[in-house]
Parts: sequence; C-alpha cells; structure tokens
Amino acid sequence: MSVDVSATRDRADRPVRDIAETTVPSPTAFPGAAVAGGLFGLALLVLAGILVRDVLAGTGAISGDTWTNRAADGLGTATWQNWMWVIPAVCAVVGLAALWLALKPRRRTHVNLEAYPVVWTRRADLARRCSSAVAELPGVRDVTTVAGRRRTRVTVIADAPVDREQASEVATSAVAAAGPPRVTVKIRSARKEALR
Repeated sequence: MSVDVSATRDRADRPVRDIAETTVPSPTAFPGAAVAGGLFGLALLVLAGILVRDVLAGTGAISGDTWTNRAADGLGTATWQNWMWVIPAVCAVVGLAALWLALKPRRRTHVNLEAYPVVWTRRADLARRCSSAVAELPGVRDVTTVAGRRRTRVTVIADAPVDREQASEVATSAVAAAGPPRVTVKIRSARKEALR
C-alpha cells in the first residue's frame, strides 16, 4: 500500500495567507425568500400529486374523471363576473410580496470585534460576557444584561453596596471589543427585589 505525499508537500510549500486582510461578509439572518420558496415548492408538490392522479385516471388505473379536465371545462364556459376582480388583485399583492421578500436586506445577526475584523459574535454572547464580569464584583448577587444594537443595559441585584461607577467600568470593558458601547447600569437592592 503506497501513500501519495506529493499533495501534502505542495500544501506545505505554499505560504500561509492571512484572511484578516480580506473583506469578510457579516453573518445575516435566514432570507425571507427561502420560506416563501419552500411554501411555493410544497404547492408545486401538491400540483404534481394532482397531475399524477389525473394520469392514473386517464389510463384507467383508477376510476373517475380527471380533475384538470373538469377544471378546464369549468373555466372554458365561465363568463366574466365582478367578483373575479379579486383574483388579479390577490395575484398582484402576492407578486409584490414575493418581490419584497427577494429584495429586502437580511438582518445582521452578529457584531464584529473591532480589533479582529474577521471575528464575529452574537449580542447575546456580549451580554453573557458582561454579566459574568459584573457578577465578580463584591456584593453582587445577580446580574441581568440586555445587549441591543445601540446600548447595553445591565441590572445588578446586590446584597451589599456596589459602586455604580466600578460596575459601569467593568461592563464597558467587557463589551468594548465590539465597539464603543453605551452602557447603563441599574443597581437594585436584594431586599427590595424580594418584596416585589
């Protein structure tokens, strides 16, 4: 049994390229057109099932008339009525909605770290990091952090007096990797929380 090592040697001879110099696209949410495309695909599967049933009825494998033939006869003898204006209006609305789903920008799901443009993190992870850092301060019983697009809100429930300035500095340094944050810190007494 022989092993070809030439491919391994070729990869080892090439210089390693740093991807930090290239532009990395931001992670985005699932496209809305994918959901509409899935529903459209299900509708096509139902239509295919109807056509298979009609083929079976046409060959005599099952009894009955073909549904597509019956529908074509009904549409061929129909005359225009006022209620039929609804059909083109609904088709226009569905078409415009499908166009909007295809063209609308996808929502960003992650924020990038300023020092590392190729590293991305979720806002929830920034909130966890902030809560963990503030929870290490003396007198802190519980920390709840909500990280939004523009600001980070930290709620501290304390057993003992906690310095608001120190808590704000710790929270700011914990989320600063994702850009200059706007951090607000609220400190509540554990006794007052227990009375609620």
